[in-house]
Amino acid sequence: MFEQILNAAINGILLGGVLALLAFGLNLIFGVVKIIHMAYGQFVMLGLYLIYVLTMQVHLPLVLSALIAVFAMAILGLLTQLLVIGPLLEAPRLNQLLALAGLIIVFENLAMVIWGADYRGIPLYLPILKIGNFFIRGSCLFAFLGALITLGLLYLFLNKTYIGLAIRATAQDTEIVKLMGVNSRSVYFITLAAGGALTGIVAAFFTPIYTVHPHFGSSFTIMAFIIVVLGGMGNLLGGFISAFIIGVVTSVSAVLTTTEIADIIALLIFILVMLVRPQGLLGTRGI
Repeated sequence: MFEQILNAAINGILLGGVLALLAFGLNLIFGVVKIIHMAYGQFVMLGLYLIYVLTMQVHLPLVLSALIAVFAMAILGLLTQLLVIGPLLEAPRLNQLLALAGLIIVFENLAMVIWGADYRGIPLYLPILKIGNFFIRGSCLFAFLGALITLGLLYLFLNKTYIGLAIRATAQDTEIVKLMGVNSRSVYFITLAAGGALTGIVAAFFTPIYTVHPHFGSSFTIMAFIIVVLGGMGNLLGGFISAFIIGVVTSVSAVLTTTEIADIIALLIFILVMLVRPQGLLGTRGI
């Protein structure tokens, strides 16, 4: 039993790396634009469908399909900022939430019309690695390593480039940034494009692991939202830490109980943390 729990914990860490990347984009968008992107998981779903179509129907190489999907999701992020988020920046928070929640219905029904309700996936199988008495899925390890590399590059981008520093500064104080000559609206567009591109990257890493269907994104939107709130809204480090907590808790709990109960346990931990520390693990009050 101990070996099973330890093996589950290792796979939970691998899952946490991918969840950290998933939550990063949602956290970045909230930190900069101060809006909760309710349809973020649906962007991942569309990215998966696009990779599927380009690979299985257009017969492009998988790597090229993934690159096109990343670019396409970045464009979709720009369009979302232009047509939905931008006009609602000064609107009440409830209006923003309802508009973005409406995108969930639009994207899911659009996927249902185009691809139907069937599960679709690319037959890509990576070997299961055996290390001693532990078994690691090659697809999960690939996604984990890819997620860590992506997060590392994002860290360098946010801390070592002018655009990245402008994004961080805008997240801290929009009004002061405007006085310093930074165009906050341009930063918003760059942030939504980056967030959209991240959904395409997540979709690429999810391709060997999951099959996609029209309601695929909903569970990952909820999971990303829980991670972001648990770590502290807008706090990228907090989101990174909480992603690994959720990944390990759900994996170990699934071994000890069932998958359904594991989800309940993760939610209970989330609720307890919110009762004790409403701002999240590393968040600050007043966000």
